[in-house]
Amino acid sequence: MRPTEEQRFLTQLFYRHSVEIYARFDDWKDIDKFYFIPLYMEMTYSCGWVAEMAPDPVWLGSFVRCTLEHPELFQYNCPDCGKVVHPYRYVGSPLSGIVHLEGRCECGWHGNEEVSGWRIRASALRRQINGDKFRYCKHKLKHCILKDSMIGEVLEWMRR
Repeated sequence: MRPTEEQRFLTQLFYRHSVEIYARFDDWKDIDKFYFIPLYMEMTYSCGWVAEMAPDPVWLGSFVRCTLEHPELFQYNCPDCGKVVHPYRYVGSPLSGIVHLEGRCECGWHGNEEVSGWRIRASALRRQINGDKFRYCKHKLKHCILKDSMIGEVLEWMRR
């Protein structure tokens, strides 16, 4: 299933505000309505079969937590200032094993880093998502009538 235009737009908000979202993770990580914001990142690759890096949607909290807890897999240094860059998107191929980690730095630079190890990164992200499923089920049971929060809500909350 392809994401809708609205879902694509909302995921783009994460791309644009990723530095702020990563920086404030400790503030919002325990708020389930923010942790489980769905991102539609199209993390699949088709080559006669579909190899998923992660299923859609990828929850915001799962994605950010995985990135922060596995710095050796998902972080790289900015080529302009040397600060750590937390990627907001992974694009890669299970055939070549190459992954492009796309991110934005506090200094304003944005771009990508090409690394190898598609499978290990995909496995780490899937493990994080699977580990969060029980928490997600509890959240949905408590709030079954609420619709999912969106990126704009967490940004508004962080700016208060």
